[in-house]
Amino acid sequence: MNKTDKDLLFEFVKTDFTLRYNNSILGFLWVVIKPLLTFTVMYIVFSILLGNTVKYYALYLLLGTIMYTFFQEITINGLNSLLQKKDMMLKVNFKRYLAVIGSTLIALINLLFNLVVIIIFFAFNRILPSFLDILIFFFGIIILYILGLAISFFISILHVIFRDLQHIWDIFMLVLFYLTPIVYPITLIKGKAFYLIDANPLTHIFNFTREALIYNKFESVYSTLIIFVISLILLYISYRFFSSKILKIAENF
Repeated sequence: MNKTDKDLLFEFVKTDFTLRYNNSILGFLWVVIKPLLTFTVMYIVFSILLGNTVKYYALYLLLGTIMYTFFQEITINGLNSLLQKKDMMLKVNFKRYLAVIGSTLIALINLLFNLVVIIIFFAFNRILPSFLDILIFFFGIIILYILGLAISFFISILHVIFRDLQHIWDIFMLVLFYLTPIVYPITLIKGKAFYLIDANPLTHIFNFTREALIYNKFESVYSTLIIFVISLILLYISYRFFSSKILKIAENF
């Protein structure tokens, strides 16, 4: 990526972030308020049932909520990236994959703001993660971003062709939320439902990062590394798919 591409990517990120919160009364504070509101509602509902089952349940739920919001924003932003920039794509010659990456990076910026909330919660609970724990957390974030970006290359193209994909994806993300152990530990799940949730890659990434950061345990290591490798392979495949379709996609705008 040359300097021109980097400058354009920076402009994409800056413009998208500004437009997203420009006409909002609270502005970019919604970056923090949205996951906090989700966390609060879930905590009120589920803490009575699971508060005594999961140690440091508030931290467990908060981390899960913020990490899921991060992944959700990557895919939703990626889904809409090409359509949002269709006018520019029809008039200006630039590397089209920058439009997708620029949109997904907004989720990373939002995550940085939410890290402040995470730090405050850890301080309140008097938990000091080790340097290794913190590295594991960011490794989990990297895997989530790679996986989300890989999906975004696929669905950004498909969304231009099938406009109903937006509604389908919203429903899918809602279902995925409950198929991911965010508000509950996977140890509570029995029977066939366990295998369904265990097949969800987010399950292993979330468990891997939360166990290290909150409990200083190192479980789900091998499964997470496998998911990391699969995510890289999927990113390569999705980028090739994106590159092969993007030249003809303009006729669908």
